[in-house]
Amino acid sequence: MRGVTWLQMAAGLGISKDWGLEKEYLHSTRQNLWNNDYFEFLVKCVWKIDKPVRIIDFGCGYGYLAQMLLPLVPKGSIYKGVDISEDLIAEAREMFSDTKEVSFEVTDLNDYEPAAEYDIAICQAVLRHLTKPEDILKKMIGSVKEKGLVICIEPSRRMENAGVFVDNEAYDPFENDEFLRHKWLSEEKSGGRDYQIGMKTPVLMEKLGLNNIGVRINDYVDFVGVSSDDFETEKRKFLK
Repeated sequence: MRGVTWLQMAAGLGISKDWGLEKEYLHSTRQNLWNNDYFEFLVKCVWKIDKPVRIIDFGCGYGYLAQMLLPLVPKGSIYKGVDISEDLIAEAREMFSDTKEVSFEVTDLNDYEPAAEYDIAICQAVLRHLTKPEDILKKMIGSVKEKGLVICIEPSRRMENAGVFVDNEAYDPFENDEFLRHKWLSEEKSGGRDYQIGMKTPVLMEKLGLNNIGVRINDYVDFVGVSSDDFETEKRKFLK
């Protein structure tokens, strides 16, 4: 089986047992994760999905990846999403109510035991919130057939922080380094989000026996002008 991972430059999310409580936030952030042409490039040129496939999405939420993937993969492909949130799954089922190739299941990933019947196992911004991401990665690996793909889309908060620039003479690029260092380390030690999971995932994949591991960086950049009404809101969100 192949391992595919790349670092996603995306705003950090808070920690919640039921992501249905964060619906509005999930919708707003998921709309600013991808340049559509780059996602299409991944599907067709990097992952090379040129025949119908069976896909399982770990922590699917309201089906965002299904919306992105299904128009790009060959006709006849099958998608299944699993998530702990009943509210988000209900929304996903309503969205795809007329699509027989798509199904969803409410389940805790820690308890879920999928069969090895999929060609692709994928997750997005999920491992970062798990206390034992390696255990879920094992489940993803166990869900795909021989020569299948395991795709993890996860962030590196250090890379995100390095990419921040404010066009102002008073701006200090290192202003929040110590604050973020303590915050991220504290979250990691307490079992919260892992600020470096995007960098760690390829290492975990190798330890778990995957081969042909590739890493890519999403080319989407979220630009918010200093004069924008949203600037302070975006700045506070980044420092969460």
